[in-house]
Amino acid sequence: MTALDLVKTLIAFDTTSRGSNLALIDFAQTLLEKSGARCRRSYDATGKKANLFATIGPEGDGGYVLSGHTDVVPVDGQDWSSDPFKPEVRGGKLYGRGACDMKGFVGVALALAPEIARAKLVKPIHFALSYDEEVGCVGVTGLLDDLRAEKIKPALAIIGEPTLMRIVGAHKGGAKLTTRCCGREHHSSQPEHGANAVMMAGEFVHLLGSVWDELRADADPRFDPPHSTVQANVIAGGTAVNILAKEAEVTWEYRCLPDRDASAIVERVRRRAEAEVLPKYQHRAPEARLDTTLHAAYPGLAMDEDSPAIRLARELTGANQVEAVAYGTEAGHFQNYGIPAVICGPGSIEQAHRPDEFCEVSELTACEAFLRKVIAKASA
Repeated sequence: MTALDLVKTLIAFDTTSRGSNLALIDFAQTLLEKSGARCRRSYDATGKKANLFATIGPEGDGGYVLSGHTDVVPVDGQDWSSDPFKPEVRGGKLYGRGACDMKGFVGVALALAPEIARAKLVKPIHFALSYDEEVGCVGVTGLLDDLRAEKIKPALAIIGEPTLMRIVGAHKGGAKLTTRCCGREHHSSQPEHGANAVMMAGEFVHLLGSVWDELRADADPRFDPPHSTVQANVIAGGTAVNILAKEAEVTWEYRCLPDRDASAIVERVRRRAEAEVLPKYQHRAPEARLDTTLHAAYPGLAMDEDSPAIRLARELTGANQVEAVAYGTEAGHFQNYGIPAVICGPGSIEQAHRPDEFCEVSELTACEAFLRKVIAKASA
């Protein structure tokens, strides 16, 4: 299969994060094993999702990881011009869910497996395909734990997130949290006799905006925006217009500069909420409280322009500049494990998660040329 055909095949697998990715993993493993790859899997608790780690080339430490996630975000409620899981090429662009984020890179890498097998590798080339990146980089931690247990340590990792094939050496860390606001129900005509959790949630959201304002003072101009951020994205609560809400829930996130203490943001929010929001409601209802749960977190990727990953990417692309981005990837997890990482892949992040997601076919061609250089370097 050509690289374009293989990317189309991958898009046709509906691997939305809420479902299983096993059909795609089965397909990828079969393809890789035909090229002589040594494959191993790690699963989630349900057994319905899996990571795949595959190696072609000599045994032992070292080698280059080609890393990508297999899950995609939902298409629910989006206005697509064509079926998001039936890829189409129109005007030099490949349309489909995951075209750029990030089945484009994964498909190009898998298409090169036969060439990798034929190459006279002196360093192994590894494939790392993960699940549930889109819900907080959840799956890759199991993959890395498995490598640690087996004492497998590659020399570097190339994370193929969409960068328009530019070199990205740093990104922010982030987390998804929920804060449950617990009050006391009462008739809305007597609000002083209860504690309205929806109103409490509104004040908590306002406080998040205040914390964000405080974070603006600590800036790194390499990022856009240049500071850490915190914001609420979902609110749910209440039962009727004439009942003081007993519970409301705020789903929020932070995106933290990579070399800052992310836990300090959560602690700042907790401390201020308990001092500035909660007392008013506990005065009316002593049982009122705020319960915050961390659902998923991923570390930032700290810039290290001397890392072997960035040096390799610059050598192969001729890039003079190493960029930083605000979105998150699995690269920070690789770095924390001790595997230097760089981000470089086809397509634009501007198209990710949107209706009519696309990747320029020329970007896939550029990625194929880049990965052929990686193969040649591993054979030198």
